[in-house]
Amino acid sequence: MGRLSLYVFHLFLISLVFHFIGLIKIFFQSFSFNEFFLFGLILDLIFLLAVFIDLAIPTIFFPEKKFLKFNPIKNLQVSVGMTAYNDEQAIGPSVKQFKELKEAVSVTVIDNNCIDNTALEAKKAGADVAKEPVQGYGAACMRALREARKKGNLICLVEGDMTFSASDLKKLTAYIENTDMVLGTRTTAEIVDSDSQVTWFMRYGNLFIAKLLQLRFWDKVRLTDVGCTYRIIRPEALDKIIDKLYVTGHYFSPHMILIALENNLKVIEVPVTLKKRVGESKGVGDDTLKGLITGFKMWWMILTK
Repeated sequence: MGRLSLYVFHLFLISLVFHFIGLIKIFFQSFSFNEFFLFGLILDLIFLLAVFIDLAIPTIFFPEKKFLKFNPIKNLQVSVGMTAYNDEQAIGPSVKQFKELKEAVSVTVIDNNCIDNTALEAKKAGADVAKEPVQGYGAACMRALREARKKGNLICLVEGDMTFSASDLKKLTAYIENTDMVLGTRTTAEIVDSDSQVTWFMRYGNLFIAKLLQLRFWDKVRLTDVGCTYRIIRPEALDKIIDKLYVTGHYFSPHMILIALENNLKVIEVPVTLKKRVGESKGVGDDTLKGLITGFKMWWMILTK
């Protein structure tokens, strides 16, 4: 439910182009009506009809009864899976801040073919280290989830570049009793450093893709960010989806969210702080071109998966 509206939403975007061309022609032709504006209106009507069929009719005539999930985790024991790729400067402090939390029973750093001293610094800080030979952000995340699943009663996925704060873990765990997975969101400007890698383009690009994903699962989730690594998930929930995850590249994060929603997991977002990363960004970072390419892959996956 919501897939049809997701498709025809793109008709609405196309209709805006026709409206724009039509308005220009109207202006230069002394406000005479033209075919571009008319075609834009037709696309608008198709969009509104599809939304009514796909969203309004089920909501009004076939409302789904929803139940509040309440399943607290007693004696919280968080197992942290931390991704790393040439994060020699950041990995030690990243590990230490999580090791200081009483809830964190283990920290496992995923060495994704680092060519510096990341693994050595992680071990010095008290982390376990597992080497992931398949290169890529998604590959490292999947390995981190599998390694963290071996310990504790709650799994945390996070990057080891010091952009995220271990102290925010309490924000995520506060909602886990009502959900299966809690996601961080980096689009709350009030708690994001101005020199972080989330530029205005990345913020609004993530927001746009998040709303497309939300439109597809309109009755299940509210999203504002699809690129935030920081998240927690229940072990039994991870077991339902881990073998269905396959994206090894930069768009793994929305892929995991999509798979979770397809498998009826309850998902919620919580604002988290974001700081300037320590060291050089190896992912999308603030690179607009990489952001556009990754955003296109996210868009295509949401449309076709």
